[in-house]
Amino acid sequence: MEAKSIDKKTFQLIENEQLLGELVYADLFYSKAEIKLPNSETYQIKPIGIFRTTTVVTKKGAEIANLKMNWRGQMLIAFQDGQEYVLKGKGMFYSKYVIVNKEQEILIEFDPKFNWKKFRYNYNITYNKIPEDILLILLGIYTSNYIINATSATM
Repeated sequence: MEAKSIDKKTFQLIENEQLLGELVYADLFYSKAEIKLPNSETYQIKPIGIFRTTTVVTKKGAEIANLKMNWRGQMLIAFQDGQEYVLKGKGMFYSKYVIVNKEQEILIEFDPKFNWKKFRYNYNITYNKIPEDILLILLGIYTSNYIINATSATM
C-alpha cells in the first residue's frame, strides 16, 4: 500500500492500483484537510482552540475523533467509540512512523520517502493484518505530515 502525493495538497491512498481514499489539504500549512473515501463519505479535519493543540475530525458536523500531540512528540488518535491509538516515530532518527494500539502492538507503519524533484513526500505503508479502517490509515498520513512539518519548522 502507498500514499502518493499527486500535488502539493493531495495524497491518494492506493493498493494494487485501486484508489482507497484521498487526503486533501485546504491550505499549504497542512492544518485543515478533508478525507474522501470512494463510497462518497467525507470527513473534515481542522484544528481548534487558541493554540490549536487539538484537531477534530468530523463527519456531517458530528465529531468522529480528535487528535492531540503529547509532550513526547506523539499524536494521540481518539475515536468517539473509545478506540485509541498513538502515532509515534520509529528508528534512530524517527525516520518512520507507526500506529500502535493500547497494547502497544504495531498496527501500521508509515515510511515517508522524500521526492526531491517534486519536493514532497510519498509513503510506503505496511501492516501485519489487512487494515479494515481506511480512515485510520489516512489519519496516520495526516498526523505523519503534521509531525514532519512541526519538526521541520523547529530546525
